[in-house]
Amino acid sequence: MSKENILRITLFVSVLAFNPVVAETLNARQNIQTQQTTTNSVVSSISTILHKRGLDEDAAQEIGESFVEDDELFSSMMENLLSGCKSINKDELITYLSNEALFRKNVSLDSYDQLVSMLSKIKQQAPNEVTLAELQLIAQKNKLLKV
Repeated sequence: MSKENILRITLFVSVLAFNPVVAETLNARQNIQTQQTTTNSVVSSISTILHKRGLDEDAAQEIGESFVEDDELFSSMMENLLSGCKSINKDELITYLSNEALFRKNVSLDSYDQLVSMLSKIKQQAPNEVTLAELQLIAQKNKLLKV
């Protein structure tokens, strides 16, 4: 074998060995960036909806920031809710949250009772048994995040 072939084989093997490591690192970075974007978008989405309803932009931003105390925790709980409960979408949830923020009400996404109440208000009907089971699981997951 020539030196050139040995170099090619070594390069090929190193690419195969390091490719999964690079992919995992990039995937982890992307997940962190996605979570930060979601965190920023929760407050900004609430603020935007409040601004569209007629509030001053600064006041809407202040209400949104005071409503969401711990951005990362609230965002994680919200993602659990959206991924665990198929009967609600992000727009409905943000609209509900902005309404609650406007009236300075507390929303606890780790409370089963509040999740059921929230879903009932959004959908204007009582949730079925499957949805209730989903909400119970979500409340348990969110309580674990809070600890």
